[in-house]
Amino acid sequence: MWLRMARTLVRDRSSAQRVRSPPMAINRTALFSTTRAVLALLPKAPFSWFGGVGASVRVHARRRPNAPALRDLNRTITWEELCTAVDRVANFWSERGLKAGETVALLTGNHLETIVHQLGLCRMGAVSAMVNPELRGRPLEHVLRACQARGLVVDGARVQTALDLDFGGSLGTSLLCGHEDAPAVHGLPDLKSALAALPDRPFVGGLVRDADLFTYLFTSGTTGLSKAARIRQRRFLLSGAGFHSMAAWLSPDDVIFTPLPISHASAQLVGLSTALSTGACFAITQGFSASRYFSDAKALGATVGLYVGEVCRYLLASPPHECEREHGIHTFMGNGLRRDVWTPFQERFGLGRILEFYGATEGNLVLINRDGKVGSCGRPLPVLVGPLNGAALVRHDVESGEVVRGPDGFAVPCAPDEVGELVGRIGRLPNEKFDGYADPEAQASKVLHDVFRRGDAYFRTGDLLSRDADGDYFFVDRIGDTFRWKGENISTQEVAEALVGTGGVEFCVVYGVSVPGYEGRAGMAAVLCLTSGFDGAAFFQATLALPPSARPVFVRVCADLDTTGTMKFKKFELQRRGFEEDALAPVCVRDDAAKVYLPLDAGRRAAIGEGRVRL
Repeated sequence: MWLRMARTLVRDRSSAQRVRSPPMAINRTALFSTTRAVLALLPKAPFSWFGGVGASVRVHARRRPNAPALRDLNRTITWEELCTAVDRVANFWSERGLKAGETVALLTGNHLETIVHQLGLCRMGAVSAMVNPELRGRPLEHVLRACQARGLVVDGARVQTALDLDFGGSLGTSLLCGHEDAPAVHGLPDLKSALAALPDRPFVGGLVRDADLFTYLFTSGTTGLSKAARIRQRRFLLSGAGFHSMAAWLSPDDVIFTPLPISHASAQLVGLSTALSTGACFAITQGFSASRYFSDAKALGATVGLYVGEVCRYLLASPPHECEREHGIHTFMGNGLRRDVWTPFQERFGLGRILEFYGATEGNLVLINRDGKVGSCGRPLPVLVGPLNGAALVRHDVESGEVVRGPDGFAVPCAPDEVGELVGRIGRLPNEKFDGYADPEAQASKVLHDVFRRGDAYFRTGDLLSRDADGDYFFVDRIGDTFRWKGENISTQEVAEALVGTGGVEFCVVYGVSVPGYEGRAGMAAVLCLTSGFDGAAFFQATLALPPSARPVFVRVCADLDTTGTMKFKKFELQRRGFEEDALAPVCVRDDAAKVYLPLDAGRRAAIGEGRVRL
């Protein structure tokens, strides 16, 4: 594979003069030295390209059998124990008739058993689908269909969710852990006892290769319902190798800690992948708590912390804690850290390094800020290590949502400090591959053709960024129907479809609005109730079927909704108005304590503006 990459690199270099590319300053000395370092590191990488992710577990088990591999607040699993458990899972599903390439969905909270199960499915060449544990009802049924799951694994807290589900997978639903009486009460097969009954023996099966699928991670993309992003063995391994060898420089003695859901791309592609690349320990907790974060980190022996922007803001807003400077974390890795939070956060908690990055779950490019420039999400790293090459900024028309093209028909590159859409070149190198979505139509919508020359193709991130004269990128905003709130990408179509027909709502338009003092955009729904009035309590109950971050914060009750000639709702004006007052279209705000949407009167509006109410 590396020989193919080298040959491709030589071909691309020889034809560089014929390729029309956007202007970018290149530090050739840094490029050469970094690439040389990567080439020196990769032959020593402690993972196997053939045998996939599962092979790296065997390598670490052989080299450091008693070293910690996985950890939570109650127990630690060594690499040797993990290897044995992974083989058990692989043998179990193989004996049940699961074939390589088929999918089992994991609908659980943060459990070590979930990670063991994911790696066990990988060992036998099957595919895991890491489902958002907050999903229920129709959104959950949609993602299970999208990944064509043959089996569903749940924990005790989601037994009723599974029983209420119309799941047609041939392997049915199984209980992974938690609520020990659940199998007896509900009749679900108990995986814990089934796995314990199996003998300890290595799994013997076909060879897993780097082009095989490893897992599905679900993302809203730029439009539409949640989509199944395909993560191949190659992408997963390259992600961890890239963060390790090009930026984080971790050792096998590090402990990587995340309180984020393990179904989240950050936990998977930054946390677990880097741990498997380096032999470090991957530590988790059941969920994020600002008051317990650093005490949990200390108890777990964490040396590396993962974050999304909201995590840092909540930690900074928390009262002083005795462990906040005695936690042992030397590096924070994540995305979405705002400029105004960055320095106070780093200084208060005594963090040596912050590695801010930018990446799309389904994409083929990553930006990493290795230099600590405050507010920047970094720059592309050299080729040959992960999805790090081929980034470009092109002019974007906000009104039309399309890339601006010049008289020659090609995209117009952005000048320094000009805002544009970030795109990533799709090419022959492994780091330029675009695996995209399981849905071909959704896949096609993310590819931009004839960008800088005839026949080329680029991945559309759907994000607006700027690049300064030094070549460092800065995140500006998301494009179109998807917005970001509480560290998650929210699909407006998915939210609208879940809420139409509830609380008297007959038509619903969902979009994101800016709120002073908050990162991202808060969800807002403009609703039309033709036959009855708006029922704020019933509407509130309907939103509980959505993940917490997707539940609208504001609702505008409209007398009419403007449409285009093709009967599409016009969102631009609604977004521009935000949650401003309007006597003809009053605004309601979500009240979780009262479990209802209440009118946004002057008192509540002032409380939000002054930060006395947390949305």
